[in-house]
Amino acid sequence: MTGAEADDLAAQDALGTIELEVAQLLRRAERTRASGGPGASRRGGTLDRSGYLLLHTLGTHGPRNVHALAEALGLDASTVTRQVVALERQGHVHRARDPRDGRAVVVEATGSGLAELAAHRVARTDLYAGVLGGWSRLDRALLAELLGRLNADLDAFRRGRDAV
Repeated sequence: MTGAEADDLAAQDALGTIELEVAQLLRRAERTRASGGPGASRRGGTLDRSGYLLLHTLGTHGPRNVHALAEALGLDASTVTRQVVALERQGHVHRARDPRDGRAVVVEATGSGLAELAAHRVARTDLYAGVLGGWSRLDRALLAELLGRLNADLDAFRRGRDAV
């Protein structure tokens, strides 16, 4: 085997490991959240992961129409509409006519929605503080940077495939 072939094999092995580790990460993160342990979001709150991310987008970027939310979250508009309806029933968002275009509807987080988001954010941060308590600050910062980069690259990959 040549050096180049060995390098290609090592690169494929790394990609296979990444794929498996991401799959396990997603399963373990959901299982940990759903377990209701200390810091988990089953503390009586009303936000699932979808609602959490939608409210986070509204809290960060302000009122948005469903199509802008769908684009930001990488979801179909019909999926976001169902999430908005569920959050509206819980009192976490409200829909109103867009003042700039009376035909359009914007979604805005309510005060109680932002409070619920903040409570979930604290609980989730506390959970990961416990999980990563033995990690150095540098390791945690590196993980945060690499996860952000992975998410950005996943979004760019999806946008590139959607454009085809």
